[in-house]
Amino acid sequence: MYENFIAADSPARERLIRPYMGKRTDFDIIIVGSGVGGGVLADNLADQLDDRLRILVLEAGSFLYPTHVYNVCRFPNAAVAQKFGCGTFWQQGDSADDELYIGEQPQLNFGGRSIFWSGLIPFLQRWELDFFPPQVRDAFTGACLLQKAGERMNHSVSMGHVAEQVVARLQNSWLAADFSVKQTPRALHQPYLRADGTPKDEFFTEPTGVFNTAELLINQLGLSSGIGKDNGPGLYLLLNHFVEDVQNDNDRLQLVVRNTLTGQTKMFQASEVVLAGGSIESPKLLRRSSIYESLQPSVKDLVGRGLTDHPTTDWIDTFVDGIGGINLDEHDHAKIIFYSLGLRDQNNEIRYPFNVEMNINHEYWHLRKNDPADPEPADSNPPRPGQARVETKFSFGNCLDNENVVKAPGPQLSYVPEIAFYNTKRVNRLAEKRFPALGGWQKRPDEIWDVLNAITRQIFSLFRINGQPASPNGEYGKDGKGFGNGTVHHAVGSLRMPWRRRFDQEFARGVVDENLLVVGTKHLYVCDMSVMPISTAANPVRALVALTLRLSEHLKAKLIKRRP
Repeated sequence: MYENFIAADSPARERLIRPYMGKRTDFDIIIVGSGVGGGVLADNLADQLDDRLRILVLEAGSFLYPTHVYNVCRFPNAAVAQKFGCGTFWQQGDSADDELYIGEQPQLNFGGRSIFWSGLIPFLQRWELDFFPPQVRDAFTGACLLQKAGERMNHSVSMGHVAEQVVARLQNSWLAADFSVKQTPRALHQPYLRADGTPKDEFFTEPTGVFNTAELLINQLGLSSGIGKDNGPGLYLLLNHFVEDVQNDNDRLQLVVRNTLTGQTKMFQASEVVLAGGSIESPKLLRRSSIYESLQPSVKDLVGRGLTDHPTTDWIDTFVDGIGGINLDEHDHAKIIFYSLGLRDQNNEIRYPFNVEMNINHEYWHLRKNDPADPEPADSNPPRPGQARVETKFSFGNCLDNENVVKAPGPQLSYVPEIAFYNTKRVNRLAEKRFPALGGWQKRPDEIWDVLNAITRQIFSLFRINGQPASPNGEYGKDGKGFGNGTVHHAVGSLRMPWRRRFDQEFARGVVDENLLVVGTKHLYVCDMSVMPISTAANPVRALVALTLRLSEHLKAKLIKRRP
């Protein structure tokens, strides 16, 4: 079906999860996909309604459960993503030199992208929230859903006293006028244990930085999942089951599902169905489904259109030995974010439509320096003794781009459509289209580099090296330090909610409404990155979990009203 797609069973799966084996094919809710959107939704609904409703999670992927491969020592994230990616689309471009190009393929497996995720969960700022429709924005802030999303993901408080001291020093600098400087929130995963098995004091302050929904669902299902209750209420899971069609069935929906191990098809029915396959898979499924032809033309035209990534520059670094009265060396570490306050200048442009990310000795927070017998960092230019490496990069928000399209399937309803994706490598396109929409910027490419280079020099000059202000090793406008290629890591917008074409414009209707219901349907929802109306400067996963919590409450109220 897909190149490099793995359909398999394993002893590990057999030990941990019992698949649904009941004869009943009817459910209250069916969730297609077990990643961040589908996994958190299933976990939350099961917490509240497990004893009242029948809930089924269908996952196309197998139980691939490496030891959170993004934390494997010495391997860069991109290489791991390419290793586990599968060919779910094709494109005209095939190299980083092409304008139409996505750098990597998605991974399909139990837990979706969450298994491969590094656990960074920064907050959305007010200027980013302005791109969300009012009802959603109010829920994020007034109902504190962004805060609750972080709590659900076990967000960290601190990465230690050195990080706290550096942040305090930066907060008392010129940065405070335009940025809110914080330690980057990360997801707690497992406690660090002492040799005797007791937790270290650092348990609550030093996160491992991995959150994944596979563990949530394993915990929810239990080792004896489904035994003796297959035909009753509860949460159920089927791996290696690919959804091929969604059909209307009177006042409910019917799914055509193929077992990828046996090739057999089966029908399931549900009162409510939630697509949570991600920004590539969900629009493909909706477009080839029987429901698609019944959608309004204005909705159909937006299905698969708008796919947008999360533009970031390359890293630029320097070596330092302190900041203020704080000494830094190769043993210190921190992950810091400079949230833009979104202030506007005299031309009504957002001064800085980006966040700045900073690492101090990234080998530590990446968890790659984990071999006591080999203490050297895995790079060709490690810090010298008594010095720390400081790196920064810029993370931009990005409005939806209607020229990016997950195209219609071929005459045989191909599973592997062409994608037209204009990547962000070419700064001319960013200057001409993306930045005017996002921040109102009317800047030439050289002016964009000037802004980034100036801020980089100013930030690094707050640190010292040998008694002098530190300076960057190179500049963004030189030596290839530019924007990276597009990726599927933070791809959003292919099944958008109400959205703005650019800042300060009115909202237009999308594919789903504020409750994530597909417009023109009664029972079909979407809960993954595809619904986002913007790719925010902050990693968007916290916003997705907040949307998931909101959808959970909506479905709970709807189903309880129907079945008291």
